[in-house]
Amino acid sequence: MSRSADPFGTPEDAEPLHFLLRADALARRARPSFRALGIAEVRRNFRETQTSGFKGPEIASVEDQLLPTEAGTLPVRIYRPGQTEKPPLIVYFHGGGFAIGDLDTHDRNARGMAAATGATVMSVAYRLAPEHPFPAAVEDALNAVRAGAARATELRVEIDRLYVSGDSAGAMLALVAALAFKEGNGPQIAGVIAAYPAVDFLMIGETGSYRAFGEGAYGLSTEDIEWFRELYVPNPFDRSDWRCSPALAPDVRGLPPTVIVAANYDVLRDEAAAFAARLSADDVPVAFRIVPGTNHGFLGTPTSPPQVAETLAFIGSWFAAIR
Repeated sequence: MSRSADPFGTPEDAEPLHFLLRADALARRARPSFRALGIAEVRRNFRETQTSGFKGPEIASVEDQLLPTEAGTLPVRIYRPGQTEKPPLIVYFHGGGFAIGDLDTHDRNARGMAAATGATVMSVAYRLAPEHPFPAAVEDALNAVRAGAARATELRVEIDRLYVSGDSAGAMLALVAALAFKEGNGPQIAGVIAAYPAVDFLMIGETGSYRAFGEGAYGLSTEDIEWFRELYVPNPFDRSDWRCSPALAPDVRGLPPTVIVAANYDVLRDEAAAFAARLSADDVPVAFRIVPGTNHGFLGTPTSPPQVAETLAFIGSWFAAIR
């Protein structure tokens, strides 16, 4: 890879990492690794960072609830933009490597999604590793989608327009939900919105984007992903299960329309691109975009660079076109 004199090692032919995202990346580089810090400190730092700065767009109604599911209750936060009487429902799963993050750390993500699409967004606080390893998060995600569909009348949403969405780990959960229900053995999902998804836990370190950015100069590193994998899927034999590596799903035909957004300076970029290509090859309507000048997690950054609004507008246009 050709390099310029940029301290982040920006390829000469690429748009540099936006300066608002550089500050976050530099702060991350100044700290010890996630593994060295430990789960409690990583959670505390992440929450402190993500609950500061830009709060996201104003939403007509935001309400915390306990969602009854087949396996107990899940904390959820309902965002109603108030633009239509009976809007679609987006079930949203936050990122954080299946081990960190909550309704508050991803509040601005959910607000942005509701504002961009005009849909009611139900953000789900699924169980986290290492206290609850795989497949706990998957079970919670599937139960949340089922419960959201079952409560369409109470939620005042259109049952025939149920979407799943998420970022990073949450994007994997959204894809897994769509795969699990595509054969008609659950709620009919109208579409998937996936931001910088992890899709293959067997390919850590193996792609070009891992080789280019895995040292962590841009934020998320190969070591970070390996640490999250150890917490979430401690049994190596489980890592080939398509529910934690959806790229290994035997058949993706029949998935609903899907939009996948990747960050240019992200170790997960190439696996997201490969998965989007597979969907397209198997006749799944897919829109894919690599966002220049961004790194992993940019949609939720407290500094909100212009790429956030641009990407949400892209998602909003896609959403309006498939409805």
